[in-house]
Amino acid sequence: MEEYRIDPELNEVLPELSNADYKALEQSLLTEGYKGAPIMVWGDIIVDGHNRYEICNKHNIPYEVKSVEFESKEEAIIWMVRQQLGRRSLTTLQRIQIVEKYRPFYKKKAKRNKSLNGGNKKSELEKSTTPIPKEEKVDVRAELAKDADVSTNTYSKGVKILESGNKELINETISGQKSINKAFNELKKSADTNKTDNVSDPDGELKDLKEIQRKEAAQKIKEVREKYGIESTEYENAKAEQLNVEVRINEIENTVHDAQTSDIESMLTRIQERYCNYLLMFQQDVEWLLDKEFYRDDEDVSGRMHSDLQNCFEKFKSISEVMGKMVIDEFGCITINK
Repeated sequence: MEEYRIDPELNEVLPELSNADYKALEQSLLTEGYKGAPIMVWGDIIVDGHNRYEICNKHNIPYEVKSVEFESKEEAIIWMVRQQLGRRSLTTLQRIQIVEKYRPFYKKKAKRNKSLNGGNKKSELEKSTTPIPKEEKVDVRAELAKDADVSTNTYSKGVKILESGNKELINETISGQKSINKAFNELKKSADTNKTDNVSDPDGELKDLKEIQRKEAAQKIKEVREKYGIESTEYENAKAEQLNVEVRINEIENTVHDAQTSDIESMLTRIQERYCNYLLMFQQDVEWLLDKEFYRDDEDVSGRMHSDLQNCFEKFKSISEVMGKMVIDEFGCITINK
């Protein structure tokens, strides 16, 4: 039987089976033999079915192989990701984790399109001011979110969870024990607590840094330069002190911005919940009213009443739908998803 190999780079594209799932697959193959889709190979490289291949070889179980052709490893990775997204019963964070493998390809495409629309290179084509057609522009986050079948807001939250390094939280979210929103809120709460501990009086410290320490650092650089010269160790140390001041200013300003964004997001969530509750109650009221008969002097009163209530309900419903699409983007601004 021909031997095949597992490419480390391609293998990283796919989520690992848990020990329990691996053992269940092994037991199934031992009991029932090889069934289902064939093991897919590109040349001598396995692109789908590496766990089944490994188990079958271990126990000398016959298996089926089918070849597929790709022009590049990039094309193979895209195919593998799509196979996994279409076949497995994946949690939301697992889909995001898999789709993140696409990011280099979308960024590469976005960079290429940007250069064609007037990038930094010097070719006449890249200097062109002719805009790229809308369909050729690449919104990396939007494309990735579309592939993962989630909103851009959910996708961004998922990426932050994966990048947090909090293994316990990541595993709980991947397994489905926690939702993306719940895990993200826990992560944000932890980060806000740490920032609060580091900045007890942000306004006071920021004022001191900008009005006093920044000036002192600049004055020290001037004095050291005149006394020792720009090649001296003293000058380098003074420049480093100035950089530390600017870094600290940036840290505090970002902390304040993040806190403001968190407050906006919290308020937006409350408003969305209120509108959702209002809509539900209003719908129940309208249904009750429309079930009644309204008569005064003539039937026109009844017709107008029914029509006005229905129109009011439709308008309120459309407002609620817009509210539900509002999200906080990465810059702290409220946007409406289409």
